[in-house]
Formats: sequence, structure tokens, C-alpha cells
Amino acid sequence: MSLNGDIKASYEAVMADLETQRAAIQSQLAPLQARVKELNHSITTLRSVLHPEPSAPTSSQSRPSSTRYAFTSVRWAILDTLIDSGPMTTADLAEVIKAAGVSTKAANFANNVSAVLSTTMKERHKEVQQLPDGRWELNENGRQAIAHIRTTPKFRRGMR
Repeated sequence: MSLNGDIKASYEAVMADLETQRAAIQSQLAPLQARVKELNHSITTLRSVLHPEPSAPTSSQSRPSSTRYAFTSVRWAILDTLIDSGPMTTADLAEVIKAAGVSTKAANFANNVSAVLSTTMKERHKEVQQLPDGRWELNENGRQAIAHIRTTPKFRRGMR
């Protein structure tokens, strides 16, 4: 499709305006994202004070919490955590599964967890959905996936 000069100039003006608006919004987002990160950390800290982990293992936890997911993938650890805990933020999930033994060399493990949630689990496997408040929860596919995964010898070996 070929555009005449007047229409092309109009589209370019609209595009330049949209790009300016996008740049302005992006500059406003950076401090807000930093504040959300701070709030997530504070919430996680307070939640752990208000609701400390029980010291006795539960039925789904046969390993000490520090090694529970030592031999488990990030995806499986997320599925197993969300089925027991209910909706969680990306930062909370990253903190919980890392504390439970998922090993990482990442400077910001929450970024890795975010990628697994959004790309692998939401788009590819369709196992999770993000709530309006930003927390993640399992959908029916996710509940079925972890129910099956928990029956596999590989998962049971990893959870000993």
C-alpha cells in the first residue's frame, strides 16, 4: 500500500506523538517499579514474621525447607509452591523457592522466576494466570500438571 504525502506526514506526526507519550510514561514507570520492588520485599518480610513456616514437615514437605527443591526445576518448584500456598507475587515465589533449595547464580533470581512464569508457564503450558494485583495463581491446567508431576518417580526422588 502506497501512502500519499499528506497521509504519510499525518501518520508520522501521530507516530512521533505516540513515541513521545511512550517515553514520558516509561520515565515515570522506573521509580514506580522500584517502589513496587521495595513494597514486595516489605510485604514478604512482614508475612514471614506474621506467618512463620511450621517447623514440622507437612504431607507435601518431606525435606527440610532449605533443601526441598534442591533437585527440582524452577517450574516444578513454582507449581508445587502455588498449589499449597495459593496466589503469590513473583518476588515472593522467588524468595520461597530459593530458600527451599532451588539453586541459582542469577544476580536477580526474581527475573528468572518471572520469565518462567510468563513464558513457560503462562504462554507455553497455560498453567498460571496473573491476578489484577500482580500475584500469580495456578489455573486448572496447573493444578492438573502438579497433581501428575507429584506422582512421578523423578519428583518423589527430588523431594526426599
